[in-house]
Amino acid sequence: MSEDGADDENGLLDDPERFEHSLGPDVPEVDVPTVSIPGEDDDTDGDGVDDGAVDDADAFDTDVDPEVSRTFWRLVVVFDVAFLALALGPMFIYFEGDWNVGGPLVALGAISFLYGVREYRAFRRSRASESPDSSEPAPDDGIEPDESRESGAVDADTGTDERRVADGAGTDDDRNR
Repeated sequence: MSEDGADDENGLLDDPERFEHSLGPDVPEVDVPTVSIPGEDDDTDGDGVDDGAVDDADAFDTDVDPEVSRTFWRLVVVFDVAFLALALGPMFIYFEGDWNVGGPLVALGAISFLYGVREYRAFRRSRASESPDSSEPAPDDGIEPDESRESGAVDADTGTDERRVADGAGTDDDRNR
């Protein structure tokens, strides 16, 4: 018999008492929760037909307008193409010196980005004009205008035109009142 135990004539490797089990950590035990999946686990009467089956169309039915969904996914693809082309184009130009590939990629990226922005703004304007809540479309930049500055509101305490004072067009008397 050799020193490394390659010859196991006496069956020493098969003896379970030979190995100490306390040398390592215990094998972890996990309690796995059970989940009832509609359409797979609801066969209560054993006839092979799911008693609580849910139609796939009803399971994934959402309240999203199809036009909104279609526009969203189209713009996702457009902006993905734009960002990919705008990332790869300069890399081709800088690392490879290949203007024949990099130049058109940058142009494609810029054009597709501008197209996506234009389509997004047009969609927002069309949705705002269809909305019965607002009489004027929402601003495209997402920033609400300051109503006191736009309307030329007069400060009730001082009687000054806040717009003129904020713009610096008022006199010292207007600012000090």
